[in-house]
Formats: sequence, structure tokens, C-alpha cells
Amino acid sequence: MKAAVIHAFGPTDQLEIVDLPRPQRQPDEILVRVKAAAVNPKDTFIRKGYLKDFSGANFPMQTGFDFAGEITAAGDDAEAPAVGTAVYGMLDSWEGKTCAEYLAVQPHQLAAMPAALSFEEAAALPLVCSTALQALRDQAGIQAGHAVCINGAAGGVGSVGVRIAKILGAEVAGIASAGNHDFLRALGADHCVDYNATDITQTDYRFDIFFDVFGNQPFDKVKPILKPKGVWVSTVLQPHVFKSVEETQNSTGQRAQLVVVAARRADLDQIRQWVDAGRLKPIIQEIYPLEKIGAAHAQQETKHTRGKLVIRID
Repeated sequence: MKAAVIHAFGPTDQLEIVDLPRPQRQPDEILVRVKAAAVNPKDTFIRKGYLKDFSGANFPMQTGFDFAGEITAAGDDAEAPAVGTAVYGMLDSWEGKTCAEYLAVQPHQLAAMPAALSFEEAAALPLVCSTALQALRDQAGIQAGHAVCINGAAGGVGSVGVRIAKILGAEVAGIASAGNHDFLRALGADHCVDYNATDITQTDYRFDIFFDVFGNQPFDKVKPILKPKGVWVSTVLQPHVFKSVEETQNSTGQRAQLVVVAARRADLDQIRQWVDAGRLKPIIQEIYPLEKIGAAHAQQETKHTRGKLVIRID
């Protein structure tokens, strides 16, 4: 099968399309013919070796964590979708494998995909939606009426975070460049803040939840604009995040949290229900063929992508 791999940590030219053996499905796994995958910051960090303490260095190393495709062989899980079902999902390990023609996954890592979406559209959803949902609902305890700020609101996680926060009844402020403000308002953002013109921490805003997707607003800086029991949530694995989480884990006031996304079929089902109801939709900047995955990684690294970058496998 065709698959994207790296043979060493480094820049985008380390990415290569090679022939690999088709994965051998274990009895508890499901074999998927992958039609589309997606690129996330996690992919670029692993490729550059920034997360080698988690990913290891077993080369050649495959890449990709989101996928959409069709089941070609089913496992032992009676609740899993049947052979031939169009599915979408994500890997919750540190070993990327979805930018390939076939993929063997655990049953909890996939669900039937939204019926109205293409494979490319479906592949844009699992990791970013699951991250936003688990950050806002599980880590921050979002409630209707909460004031939520999303830093990096125009990106992959941020843009679906705006929609999910609105679905859950929050009032949402999005931090992004001025050129993205119309885009954020179309998603439902109540307030838009231009990071080039305004330091959000020096304003009169007060938030129940501050979701730092971009990773440049540490907890200590954000505390003045958090309400007394406000929660700051980060997606980045950095020492200052671990320190803030540890220092506030028993606090009854302001708290810092870290979201480490996990694949859950129930969450994928919830995302599908929102899509099917017209409340949530994929946001894709560009679709690349597998052979152009290096260009997709390069675009991801600009940190100026609106929504998602998708890889067409088929």
C-alpha cells in the first residue's frame, strides 16, 4: 500500500511516499480502506522530533491521526459498524498511521461518519472536534451562559471550538487576526478580538473559560481576566502548562487544565449528530493529494491556516 513516512526527524523534505505492507488486522481490530486523512499540528511536531519522548523514533515512521474511509474487515465488537460502512475517526496514540491506503484501528477509534459529508469533509472533523469538545465539556465544565474565550479561534481546533461552545450555550469571544473576524462571526462568535491591536489580558473582559488553542497565553498571564472560578485550558505539552495544572489541581478557585484528546466513539457519534442536524460543519482550507503531503505540512507550520488541511488518499 502507499503510505507517507519519514526516515528521520526534520523538515518537510523528510516526508516520502513509499510502499508498505498492508497492516495485519488483529482479532479486536477493524481494517479500514482510507479515503482521506488530515494534517494537524501534532503531525508536524512529531515529524520535527519535538515530541519524540512520546512518539519514539522507530523509523520509517508513518504520519496522520484523522481518517475517513470504508470498513473492509470487521473485528469482534458486535457494536462496531459493519463491513462496507463509511466511517471516520482518529488515533489516540502517538503513532500516526492514517496517511496510508489501509489502517487497522480499535473499535472505539471510529464511528459511522455523517451521511451528507464527503470523505474529505469527514476526515477534517475527528481530532479537532474531539479536542474542542473534551476541552470545553470535560476539562472546563462548560455550562449554558458561560463566557468563553478561544485564543486561536480561526484554526482547526479553534474554529470548531467556537461552534461547539455556541451549541452548548456559551457566549463566545474569539481571538484572531482582523481578517478572520467575519469568518468567526459567521461561526457564531459574539465578540472578536484582533491580537495585533488588543492584548486581551489588558481588557475588561471576564471569562468563565479561556481555551488557549494557539498556546501563547499562559495561565499566569490570563488569570486577571478569569472569573473567580474560571478555568484556563491548554492543548500544548509545555513545562509551564504542567506546572500550572499541578499548582491548581486542588484549587476551589481559578484552575489550569490540559486537554489530551482521546478517541471515543460516543464523542464521534455526538459530532455526527450535530453535523447531521446542520449545527456543525467541516471547515477546510485546502485538500492535497497524498503526494503533496509535504506542502500540507508546510502550510500547517505557517500557523495561519483557516480550518483544516485534508489529504486525499484515494
